[in-house]
Amino acid sequence: MGRRAASSVVAAGSGDAQQLEPGAASPLRSLLGGPALVAAAVGVLGVVAAFCSQAGSVRQEGSAPAQPPPLQPHSAAARPDAGSSTAAAGVVPPMPEGLQTNWECAALCAAMTDGDKAVVERTLLQAGCDPENPGDHVLCASTPEQICVGACGSGQQDMTKFLPGAFGPAGPRPAELIGKLEAAYAEYWHCADECTRDGVLVDAAAVDAEAQALGMLKRCGVVQLKGGYDAELLGRVQRAIDTIAEKKSAYNKLVDRKQLHDGRFQVYLPFRAPFAERAAIGVSDLVFRVLEGYFDGRGFGIDHVSVLTSSSPSGNQSLHPDVPYFKGLTVSVHTALVDVTTEMGPTYFCPCTGEALRREDWPGSAAIKMTILKHKACFGPSFAPSFTSKGTVTIYDGAMFHQGLANGSGKNRPVLKLEVGAEGFPERRNYIQMAPSAGKKQTRLFREALGPPRMGAPLRDGRSSGGG
Repeated sequence: MGRRAASSVVAAGSGDAQQLEPGAASPLRSLLGGPALVAAAVGVLGVVAAFCSQAGSVRQEGSAPAQPPPLQPHSAAARPDAGSSTAAAGVVPPMPEGLQTNWECAALCAAMTDGDKAVVERTLLQAGCDPENPGDHVLCASTPEQICVGACGSGQQDMTKFLPGAFGPAGPRPAELIGKLEAAYAEYWHCADECTRDGVLVDAAAVDAEAQALGMLKRCGVVQLKGGYDAELLGRVQRAIDTIAEKKSAYNKLVDRKQLHDGRFQVYLPFRAPFAERAAIGVSDLVFRVLEGYFDGRGFGIDHVSVLTSSSPSGNQSLHPDVPYFKGLTVSVHTALVDVTTEMGPTYFCPCTGEALRREDWPGSAAIKMTILKHKACFGPSFAPSFTSKGTVTIYDGAMFHQGLANGSGKNRPVLKLEVGAEGFPERRNYIQMAPSAGKKQTRLFREALGPPRMGAPLRDGRSSGGG
């Protein structure tokens, strides 16, 4: 409705690469450097709420379907062996329905004028989102471009009237749309196909484990480090976890059944030995170096840590990213506390998905994200590990689409769940707003000790980076 034809859509602007730089004291800035935006799912963009809420953090997921979501013919099976794919190597299938429309929306949204951004910001501020608490709603910390592409993709807004700078007759009309779209789609497909076929498992004992793991995390969005957690330490940590469970009064204060669904629950860990050390919560020296390389010079620190359990029986989660923002802002570090088989419902990954921080890469990645949301399924190669051994550390970017599969094994599937965020992002995301008070208190203690710029590790000059 009111969306311009394909021939008149603008591709992402040229010029120097720009990327999001979240700050602890300011809202997430515009992808293209415009004014900050806070958002709410009411008012003129109310139609976007249901559409975009699927991209929210785990606490905002709806009930999972009774069966795994329908996958496109070119995706791997719902419970495949790592590295499986049904597409012939190197063959890129036709684009899925809706991808070109979403690309057109994203390309125009990338060309929003300052006036367009001001319109979006004013509208959403009037809707009542609190600039001091953008984590209060899934859309609150989104950029103008993200809100724009959601509104455009929903098809229920006359974008020529809402954002005339980009969508009106005076808007730009470059001619390279189709070529750029095809290139972005092919790049995504080859990336996902390679990660699915080759697998994402790295032996932590390998001489080049750090380089392998970092390269895989950057390309695929996920890596598994076999033997990434010291076996003796894991035994001590497991005994400490068991001790918490035995003390029912304290345990009940730390358990959280509100933020997770479909037979999942988590227990926030207390900030005391043995959990108060980085290695005990999944960050060995190897994992730390991989995280440091992935955040690439940006400060980073703990968001929260818990033991997440998928009970048996439990259903499939909905397909989702943990955060509806950009790659490189939050990373999950999950340590398997038991051997995980396919019957226990491993995590299913859609590699190479998630919105890109770089300006020129954003339209393609945003269009892929919106298309996955609409189809509620990966349309590229995808996988779930057939077996994950106890002590394996899985690291994945929170912006990548994934889902926990149904656990029908008769055994619970616990993982040590650590989330790490770029400096300032944990506070802005505010994941713990629905946590029990004891969980909030312990999380704040962890953040003070293992916060940015280097998760409590000494700075280059020998000073500690913890404590604020």
